[in-house]
Amino acid sequence: MLKNAYIIIFLACFFGLYLPSEARANSDNENRASANLDYQTIPEMQFREIFHKYLCRRLNKQGSDIVINELKVMGNMAVPAGKVSFQVFQKTRKKLDGHVKVIAMVSVNGMLKNKVSLSAWVDVFESVVRTSRNLKRREVIKKGDVYLERINVSHLSKNVLTDIDRVIGLMVKHNVKEDTILKKWRLEKPPIVERGDKVIIVAESGTLKISAPGRVLEKGYLGELVKVQNSMSKKKLYAKVVNSQTVMVDF
Repeated sequence: MLKNAYIIIFLACFFGLYLPSEARANSDNENRASANLDYQTIPEMQFREIFHKYLCRRLNKQGSDIVINELKVMGNMAVPAGKVSFQVFQKTRKKLDGHVKVIAMVSVNGMLKNKVSLSAWVDVFESVVRTSRNLKRREVIKKGDVYLERINVSHLSKNVLTDIDRVIGLMVKHNVKEDTILKKWRLEKPPIVERGDKVIIVAESGTLKISAPGRVLEKGYLGELVKVQNSMSKKKLYAKVVNSQTVMVDF
C-alpha cells in the first residue's frame, strides 16, 4: 500500500509539473503566431511586378519588351497587416534601361510604412532599322534597302532609328555596310537642288508673276531657303525651293 502511495504521489507530481509547462509553451507559441498575423512581409515577386509595370508605363512599352534581371530588393521589412499600395519613382532622372535604380514607397491602408530600394539590370527590346545591302555615300534609301529586326537596345545609343517609314527617302552621308543598324547621324534629307543647278526664279504678287533664269549657289532642300543668282541681273538673293527646277522669292 505504501509503495502504491509513493507511485501515485510521484505520478501526480510529474504530471502536475509537466503538463502545465507544456500548456505554457503552447500558449506562448499561440501568442507569437497571433503577433505574426498582425504583420506581413511583401514577397520579392510583388516588387518585381510593380517595378516591371513602372518601366512599361514610363517607357510606353508592352510587357514582353522589358526584361528585369538581377533584381535586388533592399530594406524590405515587415509592415502591418492591411491593404498594401506602392508608389515608385526615381531619385534622379536617368535612363530606364541598363542599370536602373528606383524607390518603392510602401503604404498600408493609405499610410506610409516603409521605403524599399529596387535595383536591376533592365533589357529593353525594340525593332530597329537595318540595311539589307551596302549603301554608297549620298545614295537615297528605297523600301527594299532596309528591314526591321527586334533586338535588345539597352546597350545602344538613343539615336537608333525604329520607324522604317521615316527612313525611306533619306540619303546616307557615308558608305554604309549591309546589316548596319541605322542611326540619325548617318542620314540626311536629300537636297532638291545642288550648287550650280539651273533653275527658274519665280516672283508672284497677286495676279502679277515674273520669272527669270537663275543658278543655285548652294545645295537646298524642299521648302527651305537657298541662295541663288539671277542669271540676267547677276543679283544674288534667297529663294524658297519649290522643286528641282523652280525657286520662289517674295516681293
